[in-house]
Amino acid sequence: MWERLWEEGRTPWDQGESSKSLQDLVTEGILPPGRALVPGAGAGHDILTLASEHRHCTGLDLSPLAVDRFKRLREERGIPEEWAELVVADFFEWEPGLRFDVIFDYTFLCAIQPEMRVSWAERMSQLLAPGGQLVTLIFPTAPPHGEEGSPPFLTTPEQVRQLLVPAFTQLSLAPAKRSVPSREGREWLGRWTLSEPLQP
Repeated sequence: MWERLWEEGRTPWDQGESSKSLQDLVTEGILPPGRALVPGAGAGHDILTLASEHRHCTGLDLSPLAVDRFKRLREERGIPEEWAELVVADFFEWEPGLRFDVIFDYTFLCAIQPEMRVSWAERMSQLLAPGGQLVTLIFPTAPPHGEEGSPPFLTTPEQVRQLLVPAFTQLSLAPAKRSVPSREGREWLGRWTLSEPLQP
């Protein structure tokens, strides 16, 4: 399905830039250096915002066309390949070998079927390094997005908290301070650190 949408140019989730909340976190220096992961990264705007000489960022997506778009963007912005990469892989099956210091989830949780959310939380706990941060930009928390039966699926900050606690410790959870106009009032930003990995 996702590859077909890329082929047809129907990618409404792509805002043409990284999320404003992520931009603010990077500018404020809140996120740790090291290894970062962005599942469901699409064209990779968030990867390019996270990437630096102190933070290597890997993104995952199911679409080869998304990877092609990412490579063009990376070249346009002059970001070295060793800082940022996007690979075609399934988040639930991919084995990176090492854990990550930062994981950023924006429009990934809302894209998977709701019955997969427990597996999402388990996988996050397996991939995040001790002392690392999981950042969840929770969307959509209210209509008009989130039509029944198709992504993006509605969720709430409390539902995400219940998925993650007690395996994760909540650092912050509040309405997003900045969003694109079409998503204002429907995004919450959560930051979490790992308490102990969830067992499948």
